[in-house]
Amino acid sequence: MADFHKLGAEVVGISPDDIKVLAAFQSQSRAPQRFVSDPDKSIAKAYGAVIGVGKMALDKRMTFVIARDGTVRYSVFDWSPLTNVSKVHEWLKEHPQT
Repeated sequence: MADFHKLGAEVVGISPDDIKVLAAFQSQSRAPQRFVSDPDKSIAKAYGAVIGVGKMALDKRMTFVIARDGTVRYSVFDWSPLTNVSKVHEWLKEHPQT
């Protein structure tokens, strides 16, 4: 996380999971980022991060760099969180948000 902070980024995870589930996950995994619960998927829908599969709506594993003015500067979609993290980190090194 320190690398992201040095590049002017704050990492926030958004999930449809209940806040209690997210708190338990954060505690168990020692995840350093904050988490936001999005049970109705309104945030995910606003960013186009929901995919319809039959009658189900699944959240895509997407990562966004959002500028202070609210504009999306960069986004990446990959089901692998490690791929998302590495791609965003590389982009931030070329485009620091400081």
